[in-house]
Amino acid sequence: MSNVTISDVARKVGVSESTVSRCLSGFNVRNAEAIRKAIKELGYRPNLVARNLKSGRTGLVALIVPDITNPFFASIVRGAELAAGEDYMIQLINTGEQPEREEWAIQRMMGQVDGIIYVPSQEDSEAMTDVTDRSIPLVFVDRLIKNFRNIDSVLADNLTGGEMATQHLVEHGHTKIAHISGPLTSTPGKERAAGFARALKAHKIKEDSNYFVESDFTVLGGYQAMMSLLSLPTPPTAVFVANNQMTIGALKALKEKAIKTPEKMAIIGFDDHELTDLIDPPLTVISRDAHLQGAIAMQTLLERIKGGNQFPPKRIKVDVRLIVRGSCGSTCRHRETSTSNANKVLSASTRS
Repeated sequence: MSNVTISDVARKVGVSESTVSRCLSGFNVRNAEAIRKAIKELGYRPNLVARNLKSGRTGLVALIVPDITNPFFASIVRGAELAAGEDYMIQLINTGEQPEREEWAIQRMMGQVDGIIYVPSQEDSEAMTDVTDRSIPLVFVDRLIKNFRNIDSVLADNLTGGEMATQHLVEHGHTKIAHISGPLTSTPGKERAAGFARALKAHKIKEDSNYFVESDFTVLGGYQAMMSLLSLPTPPTAVFVANNQMTIGALKALKEKAIKTPEKMAIIGFDDHELTDLIDPPLTVISRDAHLQGAIAMQTLLERIKGGNQFPPKRIKVDVRLIVRGSCGSTCRHRETSTSNANKVLSASTRS
């Protein structure tokens, strides 16, 4: 049927046009199932332009990520897309880990989108003041920005992840353990490094500054950091690498130097993807559900768009788990150890 209107749907179900409109906007209404059935039977297609003009909304959400080539961020995008459903389209912006491009993107998106999901590359952003001043709904994913802690966020339990990774290496008898860290100006870089240090302290292993290399969250960053460690007079026997891209670079360095894993160097990464199980030996990693992080971020943003500031800011922490394969010396093919806590939702008042 052509030119079906919202009035036709309302008439068929026996409800008001406003009830149908509220149903289309995602609100819980009586007869919602009957309304959806009538929409399908009549072939009704909402006029999104008219609807958005009336509501004052654009129907667009910006999703700003630092590196879309990283499978982790691609999974975040996919999770957000599925959670957005048919009501919102996503404007994806890849910043290439460049803070100036992030600030440009934020300034450009203000007034054009109903909300922003943001993975910042570092803890500082001058553009954030404009976002908060204009009360634009915003959710941080994976990383936070300093001095803007009262904003919804969906993070991984990075501290526990760093601790679990280092603990696993200690359990394999290593004491000369190095950490290839991400930028300490980023939330995951700082927190994973803190977990590394905590585990060493718990086992009374003295930290060696030579065994700590800060680098970029890139393949090249991991490669250069591993080369630096291998050039030491006494190289480490085990390395915890802070993310998946860096781990690829670190493995490349080991291959070039003909250093076998795990016989001469045990290695554990952070973040899993389909290739880690195909590496020889398969890579032991700390993993978290990036798809879930993206979905939760979108759900939280849509709640904020609809409800404004009716509920306090949330900090949602997604569990990490240790996936044991062969790169640290384990003979088992695949084993998982999860954090003991379920995914945690913390209000702003309970945050540390």
